Amino acid sequence: MSLKNDTFGFTRYWLVTALAKLPVQPELFSKKCLSQARKAFLAGDNQLKAIKNWLSHSALVEAGRGTTTLTELGKLISAKDPGAEQAWTWWLFHLHLCANTDSFPYAAYFTKFDAEGTSWVSFSDIVDKLNQCQPDPAAPVERSTVESYFQGVEQTFRSGMPIHGLGLVERRQIANEEGRERFRRSLSHPPDVVVAYATLLFHATFFSNEQTVETRRLLEKGLARGLGVRDQQFRDALSRIHQHHDLGQLIQFRRAVNLDSVQFARAGEPALRSLSILGYDSGEVRWP
Repeated sequence: MSLKNDTFGFTRYWLVTALAKLPVQPELFSKKCLSQARKAFLAGDNQLKAIKNWLSHSALVEAGRGTTTLTELGKLISAKDPGAEQAWTWWLFHLHLCANTDSFPYAAYFTKFDAEGTSWVSFSDIVDKLNQCQPDPAAPVERSTVESYFQGVEQTFRSGMPIHGLGLVERRQIANEEGRERFRRSLSHPPDVVVAYATLLFHATFFSNEQTVETRRLLEKGLARGLGVRDQQFRDALSRIHQHHDLGQLIQFRRAVNLDSVQFARAGEPALRSLSILGYDSGEVRWP
């Protein structure tokens, strides 16, 4: 599956509207309420489909028969940050997309492209690479479809958009290329609570039946890339988390000769929820 966004990037206004409207009108995305949805989101029919897909792939809503309701994560964001102004809100949005392989090409771009790459890459070259790493090789989509979906992703990290504020992507215009832009993944410096949440989330998504996971395997899933850090930065953060009064109760980092691993003392939805609350209450997650 893919994140079908019809070239539309996701905006703060759309998130704020969803947080405010869906609890009182869960049928807002249904056919009978299209006119009201257009007015609420200031969006056309294709944009409404894209909005719903962005919300569901980022684990903020769940769709039923004719209804769309906030998940527990969506309810928490609505309670803690109804204006969607805090960096922690957008880290949660970003990380859940990264952990969801069905959110191709968003997840693929952020988990397969190294942070602080040495070269600037064109939009077309990014699409070519994404086209080669589709999540379901047995049922690939056309390159033109990959390009269309990545247009929506690219719009989401343009200047002025919340995801851009996390500092995960750089862009610049190249002389003599008629104003066309090139991109590269940025090196980020997320607080340890962000790293801890991402580690718990990737564990819950890919290794939920294992209490201890080799660090190498987490890295192979693109965890460090999704955070915008190098592998060693990730390991350094795990060492600090291990010693942290609160975070260390969830995650323990074990080092041995030529082998290190992460032990999950608490895991799954309860641990993710407690950490998502801590991310808001601690005040440690700020815009760069």
